[in-house]
Amino acid sequence: MTISSVRRALLTVALLAPLTAAPAHADCFLIVCGLEAEGTLATNGQVDGVYREVFGRGSTLQERNDWAKKGFADDGLSGAQESQLRATLTAQLHGSAAQLAEVVTRVTQTSMGVRLSPNNPFFKLLTKLSQQPESTYASLVAFTRTYLQDAQVGGVRAALIERAYLDSLGRLPTSGDTAYWQAQIVKTGANYADILRAAGEWVLSAGNEAEFAAMIRRAFKLTGRPQPTMDKIAQIRVKSGPVLRSFAGWKAFIQKF
Repeated sequence: MTISSVRRALLTVALLAPLTAAPAHADCFLIVCGLEAEGTLATNGQVDGVYREVFGRGSTLQERNDWAKKGFADDGLSGAQESQLRATLTAQLHGSAAQLAEVVTRVTQTSMGVRLSPNNPFFKLLTKLSQQPESTYASLVAFTRTYLQDAQVGGVRAALIERAYLDSLGRLPTSGDTAYWQAQIVKTGANYADILRAAGEWVLSAGNEAEFAAMIRRAFKLTGRPQPTMDKIAQIRVKSGPVLRSFAGWKAFIQKF
């Protein structure tokens, strides 16, 4: 496949997104729900890290226990064990067409914030790339980052920036927001998940109290509740702590108040 055909495929993503894509949070799949990971059984251990690299998801408690029984401790892998685990999981991934398809879907959601139709040209391209023996979730995300940097896919970048702001803050990006992230994507290969997380961190940072209050008011409005007082907003902020949440997560969290 030529570079020009890849570019056309990416442009098709932007053109067809309203027809073929569902929001990443539609089924609470990986990205948005990953920001509300408190209380889950996921870890930051080595075994878990390799699962995220290969499959784009955290390991289950059962999977970690199974590996521990074989001497692969989640927080104590040797270099040889980590390589062996990676090779085993990669072989497992490529032994299942269903798991490969799930990984491709995770890649599009991580990178663009959408679940693409299997008939979408870019989905087909990623599916073809996923069939290479050494491909993993991480390698496919890296490929997608490179093509999001292409000068000809500004429309794709604008669409994923818009989705990220709606999913994180419940509002559209300003022209300044869009210009900033357009430049960051071109410069660094940032994707939907990166913007989602950055926005989630930004709205909780010192000096952004007005933005936080506006977001909470949007959440109250969209859940059909009376507008909160400033005291209630301050209480929500204190109780929320440092946990990153999507806008859907904030709408759920405010139900406690």
